[in-house]
Amino acid sequence: MASKKRSLDLYLGEVFKQFISIKDDDFKKSQNVFKSVFDQVKQKMGEQCNYFKKYGSQIMYGGSVSDNIKVGKMDEFDMDIVIRLPISYADIIIENEEPGFVKLKITSAFDNLDKQPDWEKTHKVTREWRDSEKYLLQNKFRQWMHKNVQKALNAMEGKVTVNGDVYLLTYKESGPAYTLNIRNDEGTEKYALDVDLVPVIKFMYPRAPEGYRVIDGLQAKDWLVVPKPNKALSDNTLKNRCWRLSFQEQEREIIKDCKALKTTIRLVKKLRDALEMRAIASYYIKSLFLKKVYETQDKAYWQNKVSVLFRTMVEEFYVAIQKKEIPFFWNCDHNLIGGLRESLQKIYCDKLKNVIAAIDANDIEKVVGALLTAEEMREFKKSEFYLKHGELEPLLMTSSSVSSFESSPPDSALSSQLRTLTDELDSLRINNERDQKFEELEGKMNKLADRVSLLECRMNKIEMAFSQSQKTCSPVIQLDDLIQIN
Repeated sequence: MASKKRSLDLYLGEVFKQFISIKDDDFKKSQNVFKSVFDQVKQKMGEQCNYFKKYGSQIMYGGSVSDNIKVGKMDEFDMDIVIRLPISYADIIIENEEPGFVKLKITSAFDNLDKQPDWEKTHKVTREWRDSEKYLLQNKFRQWMHKNVQKALNAMEGKVTVNGDVYLLTYKESGPAYTLNIRNDEGTEKYALDVDLVPVIKFMYPRAPEGYRVIDGLQAKDWLVVPKPNKALSDNTLKNRCWRLSFQEQEREIIKDCKALKTTIRLVKKLRDALEMRAIASYYIKSLFLKKVYETQDKAYWQNKVSVLFRTMVEEFYVAIQKKEIPFFWNCDHNLIGGLRESLQKIYCDKLKNVIAAIDANDIEKVVGALLTAEEMREFKKSEFYLKHGELEPLLMTSSSVSSFESSPPDSALSSQLRTLTDELDSLRINNERDQKFEELEGKMNKLADRVSLLECRMNKIEMAFSQSQKTCSPVIQLDDLIQIN
């Protein structure tokens, strides 16, 4: 079993390196381009709207980027823009509605804004944010942000210059979100970045909605309401009143110091992408991991090998789809996949079941194939890693094919050394000892793997020669006559 997991870890690590991890240059460029572009957009937004200029100063990464669990490329991400309300938050009545959502009722505090001297200049835009019953409307809040961004882009003529490079800007509605599309102009290296701009309202503990999980000891105090509608609601009036809850700062703290969790969650997300499970949002997968962290209550659990964690979480994923239930971590009454179609449920279950079977059978080719698209698989098979290690697993499993020889095959000693060195290497990994001995052992293991691979080729030639000698009734060819160990 140890050798199986060792081999799977080797391949998972390489898949992660080639197709999942974000390259430093890619990350830095995306950050620099967005910051430079949005600084100019934000300035124009302030020029177009005094309310935004006064109350929209804070921006922060949201979603996978903020958690460092983004997969592949930094070509799209969420950016939260914190919009402050010009009142005491103690005057906001927070009402629970559907699990995962709240309604915000603001009465006299907003009613009195028109009596302030800067009403016409600054606060007048808030007049449309409430309905007749004083509930803050998430759709009106989003529309205000959208209009403000669009006005800014129009004033900029849809383009901006960063370090001499010209970027073209467009802004479009994408479901409940609005996406800023950044493209470089012709004549330079192609570059594209899509950023969902999400206006949010920030609250702070101990003010929190009732009925939601409280975890003692967390340092994070802020929580957000996000203007994204509850798709399960058919009543448009109620849908517009409901704001989605977000506890992303608490979630970031929960998964902090869980050593291999972020690698594992990115592998599972890559699996989701390659298997085309489009109805499963990244947050649904993250919710499975939050649940697992809470259940284990031991961050040392995440020091297990990635292959072990990957197998476990793929099964958790499978069981969740089979039950058609992924609870919202902060309120288990909210089922994130309650609306999943039965036809997709069956397809997804079958796909995940096949992956689990491949892991258990140590069918590395199938596991890797499930993680990669057809194009990525072709690229992977051309990689230096695959050319070097692609035949290692079959060799270790078929060394018995020459057991009919009277002499003991010479690769048995090498295989024994290889297993011993690999076990020592795994031990060092677990203890996180990254010293010179680790590097020396890894180098020796790679050299031995190369020698074993070379020996298999030679042994195949010997088998052919041996078979031919039997047909011609010639004497048995001795291994020592044909193989010289370097």
